[in-house]
Amino acid sequence: MAVFQSIQKHPALLLSVLGGGLVLMIIMFGFDDYNGFFQGDRDTVMDVNGKKVSYAQYETERQRQADFFQSFYGQDVNKAEISHQINNQVYSQFVQDILLDEQFKQVGLSVSDAEVNELAQGSHISPVLTQIFGQNAQTYGRTFAKLVSENGFEEFQQQYNAPYMTLNNWLVIEHQIKSTRKAQKYGALLAAAIQPNKLEAEDIFKGENTDIAFSYVRKRASEVADSLVSVSNSDLKAYYENHKENFKQSQESREIAYIAVPLRPSEDDRNKILGNLQNALPEFTNGDVKEVVAANSSVGYVDAFLNDNTFRGELKEFVDGNAAGAVSEPKIYSGDILALLGEQSENDESLSEYYWMARIVAKQTAPDSIKLVVAGATKENQDSLFAEVKKGSQDSLAQWTTSLSTVNFEAGLREKIASAKKGETFKYSFNNGQQDVYLVAKVVDETQKVAQSKVAIYAEKINPSSKTRRIEYGRLNEFVIENPTIQQMQDSALAKGFRFLNANVTTNSYNINQVKECRDAIRFVFDGKKGDVSEIFEDGGYLLVVGITGEIEHGYASLDNENLANYLRMQVMPEKKVAYLAKNDFANVADKSSLEGYSTALGSGIQEATRVNFNMNSISGLGIEPKVIGEAFKNAEGSIVGPIEGNSNTVVIKVGAKTDKGLTYNEEEYKSKVTANAYRNAAGLANQQLSNAADIQDNRIRFY
Repeated sequence: MAVFQSIQKHPALLLSVLGGGLVLMIIMFGFDDYNGFFQGDRDTVMDVNGKKVSYAQYETERQRQADFFQSFYGQDVNKAEISHQINNQVYSQFVQDILLDEQFKQVGLSVSDAEVNELAQGSHISPVLTQIFGQNAQTYGRTFAKLVSENGFEEFQQQYNAPYMTLNNWLVIEHQIKSTRKAQKYGALLAAAIQPNKLEAEDIFKGENTDIAFSYVRKRASEVADSLVSVSNSDLKAYYENHKENFKQSQESREIAYIAVPLRPSEDDRNKILGNLQNALPEFTNGDVKEVVAANSSVGYVDAFLNDNTFRGELKEFVDGNAAGAVSEPKIYSGDILALLGEQSENDESLSEYYWMARIVAKQTAPDSIKLVVAGATKENQDSLFAEVKKGSQDSLAQWTTSLSTVNFEAGLREKIASAKKGETFKYSFNNGQQDVYLVAKVVDETQKVAQSKVAIYAEKINPSSKTRRIEYGRLNEFVIENPTIQQMQDSALAKGFRFLNANVTTNSYNINQVKECRDAIRFVFDGKKGDVSEIFEDGGYLLVVGITGEIEHGYASLDNENLANYLRMQVMPEKKVAYLAKNDFANVADKSSLEGYSTALGSGIQEATRVNFNMNSISGLGIEPKVIGEAFKNAEGSIVGPIEGNSNTVVIKVGAKTDKGLTYNEEEYKSKVTANAYRNAAGLANQQLSNAADIQDNRIRFY
């Protein structure tokens, strides 16, 4: 570790040994002689300008980042979206580190241990720490330093219930501190190389010192129907050439066609689950709902009163129309079952089906939220703390909470809080199984009273049975056998009840449009050749067959790519539409001598723009329209100017008064502003240019 090299008691880092299964996999790959996309060094996850990152290096850092996410942010790193986020973050981190290290070596820059130490616990705290710990950044920096020196993480965790205080997490934070400092230094170096001149300083001053107002009439490009303009291939090519760097690909891409058959339950599958609910109905109606729900339901029991407006759909209708004790009949629901409770699952539930029923356990009218103070005490100071809390000494620490927010509180405490009145202070104690706990609480404020219900939901997900899977698999497999080529599939799909769709995927794709987490299919795409058709994959609730329709694209995306062509068309379309408006709607206005003439003819109101200066590029109500600002400053007061073909509007303006704000010009001050602007932009632009110029091979598809 860079910061604490001077500390004698430095704990060693342990790297995990590769398991036997992985060794076997490497041996198998080592003797595999096929010629596909996966060639070259099979242990290299990525290669940046010849600097290789091995699987062991990459996986060590990925696991470290995963531990950091889990302990600091409570993220479930086993969930696909979080895992992909971590993977991409580690990849970007390696790219930036390697590219910046190359530049630092060339110019002789470095980030010293003393610098990082100062940024971690000195008077100049790194923005990395302030972003994580806020105003307590310096305290945490020093705490980490102390824990590293004394190897006291375990004791600190237990004493302060701080599971995030680990050596691993410090290594992640320290690395971020160093990387951020490198980027700052490199940006400062580039900015220092830019020498501002007098004309640039005067330009910024004029932009700040002069405000202008103008009135305008505009029509939006979005008001023009697509059918009224045409975008030619030459238009697309011209836009592509002018913005070519935007279409440089960091990963190889490929065009595919595919059939995705959703695996939905059959009627027999539905009837089986319906039977389960009907069998459970008597016990759900009369028994202990907590036990019944815990034993079988896909939705856990929430032992809390919820505002009746929280509920949605048929559950809302049931709660509003019935009293406590009522039980609904089993109903079917398609989609995310948690939506009935006004919540949303973290998983893709678009294909899900459930049978569900509900029981209204209790109803009440109570404050929607209460502002609550709960302060820990000891047996000895509980009385004195009660007096202080009652006087209001802790009111500033009060937080708004609902019945749901207190669901994990001790049962007696929850009941006491629920029955307390506004302004009431009370003492409470209980045993948590290990020791007596003493508390003082106060209800500082409360919102208006609303109707609330405690509702139990019994729901079972209807999954396709193995029989249903076999039937759907057989139907698709028969089609593939009868139509073995992509062209035959395309010609026959609709007649057989299938949809043959197109897509573009990269080596870092995990989804093919609606089909989630189909990484095996993505690997097939890049290991095959044009014209190949895959086996049947089962991923993300679909049966999937993929055909390769294009070659692997490197470097810049090809104009032949249908998705790219559609994107370019969307970029060019507003350009065409504002030109159409200028040539037709605006050109046909009879009275062009006033804004009123334009307003009447076009049916668009006159709007005002005030305090616009030349350093702006966005106008309130109009958006990013630098051409309009330029024309306003260029023309004399009172002039009617236009039509101006902007980014997404066609505009006619009446130039208003220019106001000199009376600022004092200081050449050195405004040169400093030029330098500051250059510094803000330098690091980002430099990183982009370094990445564009780098030779980067992303081989993650082999491993993840």
